[in-house]
Amino acid sequence: MSSELRAGLRNLLPNLDDDSLAFLESFSAKGHHRELQRGEVLIRQGDPSDDLYFVLSGRFSVCVSDFAEPVAEIGRGQPIGEIGFFADLPRTATVVALRDSRVLQITRDRFRELSELTPQIGDAVIGSLACRLSGLVNAGARTSSQGRVIAIIPAGGSASSADFVEMLRKTFALSGTALFLTENEVVSLRAAAKTTAPVTPDWFNALEPSYDFIFYISDQYPNEWTKRCHQSDAILLVGTAGSRVELNEAEKFAFSLHPPTSRRLVVVHRTRENVVSGTDRWLGLRDVLLHHHVSLEADVTRLGRFLSGRAVGFVAGGGGALGSAHLGAYKAFREAGAEFDILGGTSVGAAMTAALAYGVEPERVDQGTHNIFVTNRAFRRPTIPRYGLINHKSFDWSLKQEYGDVLIEDLWKPFFAVSSNLKTRTPFVHRRGPVWEAVRASSSLPGLLPPFFTKDGDMLVDGALMDNVSIEPMKLLKTGPNVVVTLADDAPIDFKVDYDAIPGPLALLATLLNPFSLKRLPAAPSILQVIMLSMLANRRQDPHLGPADVVVKPKLPEDLGFSNWERHSETFRNTYAEILDWIRNQRSENEANVLEEILCGRGKV
Repeated sequence: MSSELRAGLRNLLPNLDDDSLAFLESFSAKGHHRELQRGEVLIRQGDPSDDLYFVLSGRFSVCVSDFAEPVAEIGRGQPIGEIGFFADLPRTATVVALRDSRVLQITRDRFRELSELTPQIGDAVIGSLACRLSGLVNAGARTSSQGRVIAIIPAGGSASSADFVEMLRKTFALSGTALFLTENEVVSLRAAAKTTAPVTPDWFNALEPSYDFIFYISDQYPNEWTKRCHQSDAILLVGTAGSRVELNEAEKFAFSLHPPTSRRLVVVHRTRENVVSGTDRWLGLRDVLLHHHVSLEADVTRLGRFLSGRAVGFVAGGGGALGSAHLGAYKAFREAGAEFDILGGTSVGAAMTAALAYGVEPERVDQGTHNIFVTNRAFRRPTIPRYGLINHKSFDWSLKQEYGDVLIEDLWKPFFAVSSNLKTRTPFVHRRGPVWEAVRASSSLPGLLPPFFTKDGDMLVDGALMDNVSIEPMKLLKTGPNVVVTLADDAPIDFKVDYDAIPGPLALLATLLNPFSLKRLPAAPSILQVIMLSMLANRRQDPHLGPADVVVKPKLPEDLGFSNWERHSETFRNTYAEILDWIRNQRSENEANVLEEILCGRGKV
């Protein structure tokens, strides 16, 4: 038994005495071992639980039929199948090898024999199982000793970028222990260890507990080393801007092993230009979780935060003309030290974060708000009320003027917008296509503007209808802390309106034609206010909020309504001052609060 396995068993079975541990070591040397290749199923949910397994080398994922993603991972020294084995029930999950792995297999008869010879083994395993089922064992301890393994694969016609790899090495060298391996470096490591034994999967697996991250640097072709590189948790497809985009053989092999959720595309640029182009050609051939634009002048640290699970997100909710508060909150956090790696939002939140994802300053976004809603009066141009109350052509023109023809996938920072799909009755997350179209769809207030229709037959309206504060889409794209800005007030509102006093059409027309009689109209909300309040009526504390997320609710003036666009700069300035002061107070009151992960993460992974 290796020292790592013995340590794993000691951690798993803390009450096991030295004699029992030695007995289990002796049994392991004589026992039945099974070797599995990456992707091979060890046990399948619903099958009989006839055997118990201990992981000697490698790593496994645990999948349950009711969940799309694995629910756990199992590493060296840990048992597999013990729940069904001891309860005499069918397998409760399917367990699949994530690496070329080796396990010790113990049949029911053999375990009974072991228990009779050394009763402590059976008692220790059952006791450990009972603790885990009652929640007394920290679930994070199951994988804390496992390194995160990432394969770097050249994409398209790109050769391995030595400059990019070198910058990634320097980035991770500042954060902890990371190992970068080429085929030649493996030879050097083994030479330094003075070993001539054949390179086995066990040798590679034994490296993982000693490092926070291991990067395998693959070749373009599926040779033996490239195949070894795919014993990884995730892959980075690294292409060079301007190079050939067609899939190479190494990528095709990678796609046969890794699902889209474990793939990332990195497009490397020599310099950081204002506008990126051609990303759609890369993504058209590659289904990936996220793509990243990285210049060799900057941006590698941001990629490092994504890979290490520390990327910081900015989530902006809907709220009409209240949306300029997002700019104030963003500016305050930036000045306090925050570096936002990905932005997303709904309705006006999508409009603001889309502009910020361009890389422009909040003051320029505030000017754009003025151009659209004050100068061009985009929401004050009525039309024949057939498809909506507002002339959408004027709004569309204003959006095109501000956002141009830039595509979401060409932005330097990842961005998404959320609209509501009335075809599927689900939120629709925009991650590709023209920025202005995503903003337009996300801001399609039902009744006020016509819906936005896609080529696939989707009918999209304002995202606030289904997901006003889009935390869930952010969580699906990355882990790490988020600043979540919500503009809606949860306090109940009294509407002291005499319903019978609301006039009919002729009385209303007569009143509107006589300015001296306007005071006799009841103070009922406007059409826009009713629409906005109706969409926000089902808002609730989002269950996707995590302990590292910071929720910001600016204190907006009571007389500031959803249509008061002329007050955008006032809202921007006041929120900036309020949130900056709030951040200072929070930091002074508690130096260890959750803000620190956001405010002190710049330049770190």
